[in-house]
Amino acid sequence: MGYPIKLKEAVLKKVLEGNKPRHEIATEFGIGKSTIGKWLKEYKLNGSINLNSKEKRPSDWTVEERMSALLETGSMSVEARTVWCRKKGLFIHNLDQWKKDAISGMLSSSSRKQSDEVKNLKQENKSLKKDLSRKEKALAETAALLVLKKKVQEIWGEPEDD
Repeated sequence: MGYPIKLKEAVLKKVLEGNKPRHEIATEFGIGKSTIGKWLKEYKLNGSINLNSKEKRPSDWTVEERMSALLETGSMSVEARTVWCRKKGLFIHNLDQWKKDAISGMLSSSSRKQSDEVKNLKQENKSLKKDLSRKEKALAETAALLVLKKKVQEIWGEPEDD
């Protein structure tokens, strides 16, 4: 989003002192030489070291700020919204997109509940299938043992212990 104003002030003070060349100051602060040059031009135009940071881009607005903007502009006419947007550095389509995002966010919370329910049901279904498979295998094994027991009885005759 940009460099903090205090950092800009510190860099410009070092540059204006003239003790070090710009490239050394840039390396020291981890800032590009062209950035320092740009700040210096702004300083010369404004006559002040306290450089204001740039206006926010629409993507830099927090959710709270976006909702506040939507509430503030909701009852405005198109012309009034346009004027408001110009003052804030936005476009009307940004507000429209934020409105769509807010609505889809509200809808997704109800669909999230359904999604959780579906997830739980799928987990339960998987567990029941696993249990059924285990029981089917046990039943098949029991049936195989019973068949073997009958074949042994046919071959060897009736056991004397029973």
